[in-house]
Amino acid sequence: MKAEYEKRFEIPEGCEITVEAKTLNVSGPKGTLSRTFPEPLVQISKDGNEIVASTEFSRKKTRALVGTVLAHTRNMCVGVLHGYEYTMKIVYSHFPMSVDIRGEKVFIKNFIGERGERSARLIGNVEIKTTEDEVIISGIDIEHVSQSAANIQLATKIRDKDRRVFLDGIYVIRKRKGEEVKSIV
Repeated sequence: MKAEYEKRFEIPEGCEITVEAKTLNVSGPKGTLSRTFPEPLVQISKDGNEIVASTEFSRKKTRALVGTVLAHTRNMCVGVLHGYEYTMKIVYSHFPMSVDIRGEKVFIKNFIGERGERSARLIGNVEIKTTEDEVIISGIDIEHVSQSAANIQLATKIRDKDRRVFLDGIYVIRKRKGEEVKSIV
């Protein structure tokens, strides 16, 4: 059948993509990523140096799925070529907190004077480094890096206290996507 709606994405230099049924395998200098798109309404194919996502239906939601497939493909290419890095700032004014990494978990000690430790789970294959006042999370999969940062930030969410007074926590201040740096603050 003829495709009603299609979009194309040009594969960047240094990145190699193979398409097997609904699975994309993207490899580059930093590693390899694989993702399966189970959506039955979207077809994915490789045409020369381009990835083509198309659908036979021109409904708004199926057109959006075509764009979603290409956005994930673009993110995978940036990841295997340059990688992603989130920088988080450790902020405290009342009690000095410390961050410890053990295995697949990050432990936050002495958060607003609590005796127990708070923990956050790291997702996937990410590298994490800590300095005195920063936590740096890096990896090739944007979903793993961003979800790990979100888990750490959520672990230090303050409940039952005035957030205007207790600003303590660990917050994302900078995102690096390839060569592009986006500052949050």
